[in-house]
Amino acid sequence: MEETIANTLFGNNFSQVAWVVSDIEATAKYFNEMLGVPHFFKMQNLKASELEGSYMGRPAEFEFHLYLALSGETMVELIQPVSGRSIYADFLNTEPKGGVQHIAYSVPEADHEAAVSQLTEKGIPEIQRLVLPVAKAAYFDTYDSIGVATEILGVTEAGNRFLEQLRRGEY
Repeated sequence: MEETIANTLFGNNFSQVAWVVSDIEATAKYFNEMLGVPHFFKMQNLKASELEGSYMGRPAEFEFHLYLALSGETMVELIQPVSGRSIYADFLNTEPKGGVQHIAYSVPEADHEAAVSQLTEKGIPEIQRLVLPVAKAAYFDTYDSIGVATEILGVTEAGNRFLEQLRRGEY
């Protein structure tokens, strides 16, 4: 039997595993002390309304904490919802202990919309969007297919500089 492999802009660029948790500090401490993941870069009280956020195709009004670390070349992302409706809050409503909520693939910012189109053209619904200084993020409902959401990140030049600083432990 011959395998069919999709030709996508992102398939070879797996970059991140993201946990949504109810206590981000305790989770970061566990990753540091038990698993040896280095220091997390911490962003508190990010507001979707300030990040061009959308949820289910509408402007979003949610707030969250976001911690980032590198383990090798893979980003470890921790997210704690603070308020409002988001895929993060939805996840904790169904999984109160938290867990892996999404995986991500990265492409250059210039390829982001084309990569997003490659999923939407296959009928995979987009759930949420954010525009961060380091990347544009689009999340897709792949829960039924692979058990988690899928994020496509369009990494900006500032994002590339941030990753280099994170690799060097400058945060």
